[in-house]
Amino acid sequence: MIGDRHAWGRSGYTVLEEGRIDPATLTLQVEQYLVCRPDGQALEQGFPSLEAARAAIDEIEAGG
Repeated sequence: MIGDRHAWGRSGYTVLEEGRIDPATLTLQVEQYLVCRPDGQALEQGFPSLEAARAAIDEIEAGG
C-alpha cells in the first residue's frame, strides 16, 4: 500500500511511502520509500529511509 508522498528536489521528483496496514493499530507500517521520476515512473530500487531517498534524488539532480 502507498502512504504519503513527499515532493523533493528541483525537477519534480516524488518520494512515496510503501508498506502495509497494521491490523492492530490500523496505521501504515512503512517498509520502504520509493522514488518517482518527474514522468511518474518509479526507480527500481527502494530506500530504507526518507533521508536516503532524498539523498538519491539530490545525487541524480547533481548529475550522479
